[in-house]
Parts: sequence; structure tokens; C-alpha cells
Amino acid sequence: MEPIRWGRFAVYHYDAGDLDEEPDMEFPFVPGSRFRAANTGINEPGLQLNLEDFHKGPDIPWTLAHDEAHYVISGECEIEYHLPPLMLESGKVRVKAGDSYFMPRGCRVVWRVLSDEPFRHLCFCVPNPGYPIPVVRSRRG
Repeated sequence: MEPIRWGRFAVYHYDAGDLDEEPDMEFPFVPGSRFRAANTGINEPGLQLNLEDFHKGPDIPWTLAHDEAHYVISGECEIEYHLPPLMLESGKVRVKAGDSYFMPRGCRVVWRVLSDEPFRHLCFCVPNPGYPIPVVRSRRG
């Protein structure tokens, strides 16, 4: 039996320049897509907190292997979702700066960025999925 892995208290102070130096990446299986992502320095067993920009372009489909909540900082996006276990319950919402939303594990989502500015959001991943992304500029050594 594995013992509980305890996390540490952590704080992230948002810095609008934190993604400026991060490279553009493509989502797997979505040629032409663009996003940037970095970890806020909160990378504990129970939570990985990331800062992400999704750019206007091809729709971005994803299926979540963990629970995830987003807080939108800027931009606007339409999100189509399909809920497990059979993906029969679905819907579509529009979110913009100041909005939050939750996606349970197993949820299939499709993001469609509507704004010309990036769809910037804080991404709360529970438990920590271990996405291999760099730490934001403001938290580097």
C-alpha cells in the first residue's frame, strides 16, 4: 500500500508576461492548431496548475483523463462537451474572461476559440496528470 503523498502550500501570482517566451505547440492530432502552456509552479500530487493560451484556428478536441477546471483570464471560446460514461449527455457553452467551468474525467471537449486574442485560462488539473511543460517565466529560478 502506498502512503498518502502530501502536497505543499503554494501560491501563484498571475503575471501577464508568463507565456511570452513559451514556444507555440500543436495539439496532438490537430495539424495547424496553436497553443502555449506553462506550469505556475504549483505542481503537487493533488494538483497541477497550468497557464494556457489557445489560439484561434482549428477546433481542439480532447478527452480528459482527470478532473479539470478552468478560470478564463482573456479571450472567448465556445466549448462543446460530451459526458461519460456513454457520451449521450452533451451541450455547448460560450465562455469569456471571468468565467469558470468544470470538466469531469472522461469528458470529451471541443474548444473553438472565437476571439482574435488568445483564449487564456488557468487550468486546474486534479489529480496532477504530470503534463511535461516548463515552469512560467515569473517562477523560474
